[in-house]
This record gives sequence, C-alpha cells and structure tokens, in this order.
Amino acid sequence: MPSMANFRYVRILDHRRVFGHMSPSSSATLEISSLSAEVCAGASFCGVAFDILTSEWPAFVAREDEYILAPSRFVALAGGEGGEGMLCTRASDQMLQERGVWPRYLSSLELLPELVPRTCWEWGQGSGLRPCPTYLRHCLLSSRRAGVPDAVRQSFLADSYLVDRETSLEAYLAQVGIEEYVMSCLPPKGLETRYGG
Repeated sequence: MPSMANFRYVRILDHRRVFGHMSPSSSATLEISSLSAEVCAGASFCGVAFDILTSEWPAFVAREDEYILAPSRFVALAGGEGGEGMLCTRASDQMLQERGVWPRYLSSLELLPELVPRTCWEWGQGSGLRPCPTYLRHCLLSSRRAGVPDAVRQSFLADSYLVDRETSLEAYLAQVGIEEYVMSCLPPKGLETRYGG
C-alpha cells in the first residue's frame, strides 16, 4: 500500500463521478457498479487530493489497475491555489485484458449468465446498472465522518450519478427503502476494514 500525505479537499473540474462500471462482485443482480470519473465539460465534484512519493507511484498504479489515471485540474475548497493531479477515470475492457486483470471480472460475470453485455466498462445508459450496496454503504459512511465539510458531503450526493448520467445519487437514495437497504448491507468477512467507511 503506497503512503499518501497532504490530504486536502478540492473541487475537480470538467469531470463527473459515475457509478458506470462493474466492480468484481459476488452479486447475481445488477447492483454491481462502483465509481469512476469521466470527462464532462463544465461539470465538477468535490473530492480529496493527496500526494504520493514518486518512488511509490508504481504501487498506486497497481492498486488502481482497473482505471486510467489521467490528468485533471482542481481548485482548493479552503482557498489557496488549485493544481493538477491524476484522477481514476473510465477505462475499457480491452485495457483490462491487456493488463491481465480481466479474469477478475469474468468470475463475477459467471454469476450473471443471462447478462448482456459481458463487460466491465461498456454499460449503456439504459442498462439498469446500479451501485453495489456494500461499496455504496462504505462511501456514504466515509462522506459522513466527522470533519468532512458539508460541501463535500453534499457534492457526493448531488454530483455522483448512476449509469444513466441523469439520476443523482441523492435521488436514488431518496427512493423508498433504498437508503435503508444500502445501509443494511454489511461488508463480507475479511473486508470489514476496507469497506467500513
């Protein structure tokens, strides 16, 4: 695990945050998506910037091997100057195959034999893909931690979208029973720390 330092809250520019790709999962439903960012002119969302030692960059790239790490601009929430960093952005099934991580997704797809397309990244806006509830619970708990600014908490709800790119996370959670269901989905044994918020 690479060391990370100098955490600060920022607003990332010209990108939107989408539950638009499949996360390795043991679910037999379409509740299998996790977050990435994609280019969207004029859009923005709040997140966290941090620094990594150059010597530890390869370990970080290996940890985030399902994404394309792409340059993005950000502005500081607390004032001061913004900057540019690397952001976990949409990738492709071909990239996963080239990196040798495609088998991780195939094992999950085997749980959904009727599923078309057989893909991690190529989900259409009308596919009905929904957030993985255990992953979403972890994200919600993280956003609700003490010390997280209200602007960041609200941005997570308002500036994160389902695969249709129209339904905000806030609107999704407002549907009857959804938030209660998500918060009831505890992480599997062995992942309590990683997905505990």
